[in-house]
Amino acid sequence: MDAAGSINTTSQNLPGSVQKTNFWDINPATGNTFVFDLFGGNPPVDVGLLGQSMPGVNAPYTANEDQPFGHYDADFGWFSAEGVPILPVDDAGQANAYPLMQVTASDKTSGQALASLDIVLPVASEADCQNCHALGEIGADSNRRPGVDFIFPDDINDPNDVLQAAKVNILRLHDNKHATDIDNQRPVLCAGCHYSAALDLAGTGGPVGNQVGHAMMSQVMHGHHGELRDPATDQLIFPENGTLEETCYQCHPGKVTKCLRGAMGGAGITCQNCHGGMLAVGGVHDLPAGGSLDGANDGTTPRRPWIDEPRCESCHTGDSNDHLGDTIRLSQTWESADPSATPRRADNKRFAENPAKLYRNSLGHGGVACEGCHGSTHAIWPNALPGSNDNVAAEQLQGHAGTISECSSCHTTLGLTLEGPHGMHNVNSPAWTEGHESFYKQDPGSCRACHGQNLEGTALSRTATDRDLQTDANGQIHLVKGTEVSCTLCHARP
Repeated sequence: MDAAGSINTTSQNLPGSVQKTNFWDINPATGNTFVFDLFGGNPPVDVGLLGQSMPGVNAPYTANEDQPFGHYDADFGWFSAEGVPILPVDDAGQANAYPLMQVTASDKTSGQALASLDIVLPVASEADCQNCHALGEIGADSNRRPGVDFIFPDDINDPNDVLQAAKVNILRLHDNKHATDIDNQRPVLCAGCHYSAALDLAGTGGPVGNQVGHAMMSQVMHGHHGELRDPATDQLIFPENGTLEETCYQCHPGKVTKCLRGAMGGAGITCQNCHGGMLAVGGVHDLPAGGSLDGANDGTTPRRPWIDEPRCESCHTGDSNDHLGDTIRLSQTWESADPSATPRRADNKRFAENPAKLYRNSLGHGGVACEGCHGSTHAIWPNALPGSNDNVAAEQLQGHAGTISECSSCHTTLGLTLEGPHGMHNVNSPAWTEGHESFYKQDPGSCRACHGQNLEGTALSRTATDRDLQTDANGQIHLVKGTEVSCTLCHARP
């Protein structure tokens, strides 16, 4: 349960009160469950396609029982619970796209709980297909497509009815344009014909069956829609330099959900700053040499969805000693003249992912996952929204929101060192405050890397929270969160 009292233990419906999904219901048109018609599997209610169960599976709206993680990945050394069938509706029937789940580590012999952490399990269903595909809109215009029987929602005041009618209109438009008959095959899983790595449950790594010969889902969605123009104005429907509301949030969740959140969203970074525009994401332009994640897709082929993605090093290009551009941090991963929006590579790898690995699959300090200290890709800590569930995990681990920067979060004892994450020294350590002088004498560059060439501080030396430091010259000094720590706060520059 989060601070607002929201709890999400089950995805089953509560008759007469809470309607969450028809995922496990019988499809009257086929006699199968909807999940079977869509995915070919038939898991029990409250159990996902890969076997993970919700905490209330045995007694919905009553039980909240621990469920084991279903998978261990020896390559990464981590456990995972894949395909938890959670929905963005809590047990009170209220919308919540960022519910909390408690993860507990237990002794596998005794079963005794060793540690626990509350984390966000993000889930959203927000889609705005109706903006273009509601009857009369540009994607469901009977005057332009007189041969298509577009439909009007049963209840114009019911947002779900409006959305469902728009989805039917999409199927009928597809049938008209591509001579298919998918409107008569509902429910339709688009990924059944257009491969999506997000729904590659068998782990095939590419198109199989009906997917062979069809473009991938990301390519057809972004590439096709990115080229569409309004016939009345000849302007792109999704402007190249449009706002998130005009572009990505037309389809991705969204104007309400705001899936791009956290430190990036709070700093004004947009989806396009990292991924490029619609045509770049859709792979309309081939990647240049060195453009793919692993070097296996360079030169004459488009980017691979879910693989050839932005890199941390493309903006976090180094430190004060060695970085690209005029500032330590850039705000766009690609060069503006590059239509493929290929992520740049930095020579200084201080903040780079593992070679040929995405951020979400990379490991850092002591084998800890990068996400373990920084948060998930689109929710890098902190979230600036007060009371955000995204911040709960960091607050539990170290007492404040933001990147896990307190050594005491993991270490009970620690000698003075420069071998912390990204070459950091001990943080919030009286021993370091007293004893760091010898480190500067031995290697001044290691200090200038974060504290600046003139040792007056940089973005890399900002305090993550308020600090009180005890100094010989000035006694105790108080630093507010965000202070760029410099030598002159405590003493003269060396």
